[in-house]
Amino acid sequence: MKKRLTLLSAIIFHLGLSVVEAQQTPKIPRIGILIPESERPQSQVIRGLTDGLKELGYREKKNILIEIRNAKGDRAALKPMASEIVSQKVNVIVTTGTRATQMAQAATSEIPIVFSHPANPVALGLVNSMERPGRNTTGVAGLALQLTEKRLEVLKEVVPELRRVHIFYDSNNKFSQENFAIAQKAAAKLGFEVAAHSIKSVDELKSSLSRIEKSAGDAVFHVPDDLVEGQADFIFDIARKKGLPTMFNEEVWVIKGALAAYGPSYYQMGRQAAQLVDKILKGEKPENLPVERVNKFDLVINSRAANAMGLAVPREVLKRADKVIR
Repeated sequence: MKKRLTLLSAIIFHLGLSVVEAQQTPKIPRIGILIPESERPQSQVIRGLTDGLKELGYREKKNILIEIRNAKGDRAALKPMASEIVSQKVNVIVTTGTRATQMAQAATSEIPIVFSHPANPVALGLVNSMERPGRNTTGVAGLALQLTEKRLEVLKEVVPELRRVHIFYDSNNKFSQENFAIAQKAAAKLGFEVAAHSIKSVDELKSSLSRIEKSAGDAVFHVPDDLVEGQADFIFDIARKKGLPTMFNEEVWVIKGALAAYGPSYYQMGRQAAQLVDKILKGEKPENLPVERVNKFDLVINSRAANAMGLAVPREVLKRADKVIR
């Protein structure tokens, strides 16, 4: 009887230690990542995010877990993916773009959300203000609308004979509409015309682009938008066949086939987002963390694409570029 009591006491003792150890072992924080584009999950933003987290001392599967959901251009998939991430009981959700952020906000009002966004998040209603977001959301903003005229100026420098730009924009996207309006105004100021292509679906985009009959001095000017970016491969393929120069807003598109890109450094946006994630994991509230402005802009030129279409990019532009793909 005494031996049984001793054995029972030992079992209870060890069970008690296990409970205490479980209570003392810190739970590894989980980060959910929701991205809309057709790019592989390790996009520029996510690469910057993961590099930034590593520099802050985070290691995947050691002191942090990451759940990535990539809609791969299927905008309808973002809503269920956002719900799935929330069900994983993540500590922070990281998003890229308008629709992914909106879907994350619709899925939860409690889990902190950190976005990397090319536009003005206040104008889109994602936050109350840059200084005090006021919701469960903060992030890094590229304020790309302010760069539209500059991007057109750079395109004019890259393609000196430029006369007309074809712009595709989602007429259901407020950000795209605003950016298009600014592009029209900038085009008039710079002395060339705009061919507007208002679209609402992938089929409309493909049909509109395929019908373009290129004239000398034509180019495609990218308005940042999930719908357009989800069909980047198709756009570059058709543009290459038609000899249409293309100006996009970040390096990843130039790597895939665009002639040039000028805009916020998405890699740097990811790095800045990592710092916000770190602050939230350490106890700060997203509504009290000011939205940060991206602090780096890149000009990238695809020399191979230029050569393929017989375009001679001015030497001074190539020298000024942050990166030239040869």
